Amino acid sequence: MSKGIQVSPKHGLNPTIPVCFWCGKERGEVALLGRLPGDAEAPKNVVLDYEPCECCRADMARGFTLMEATNHPNDRGQVEAQTGVYPTGRFLVIKKEIALKAFGNIGSDKAYVDATMFKRLCPAE
Repeated sequence: MSKGIQVSPKHGLNPTIPVCFWCGKERGEVALLGRLPGDAEAPKNVVLDYEPCECCRADMARGFTLMEATNHPNDRGQVEAQTGVYPTGRFLVIKKEIALKAFGNIGSDKAYVDATMFKRLCPAE
């Protein structure tokens, strides 16, 4: 039998609205966090994962996506996307043909790049 969600004595199901890590927009969902450490109230909005929202997913599907990442947490409590990889939230989409010329066939349509490389590729901000 599954334990399910542990209800907060103070906040009940403790709902929050997930936001996209990449663009910060609400994802049109509700997440039930239940009892949090210290029986804290869930924030109004929270990033739950690195999955892009529908809009960011559509942008990323237009080509090859380069996502800026560091080898250390960029925010308190940030979890790794992969071992030693912490995305910053910035991404750039280039034509797949350009990616093949630059990187060869890497077998994916996305890659993490370090901040120095990202700044070289996208200097104007």
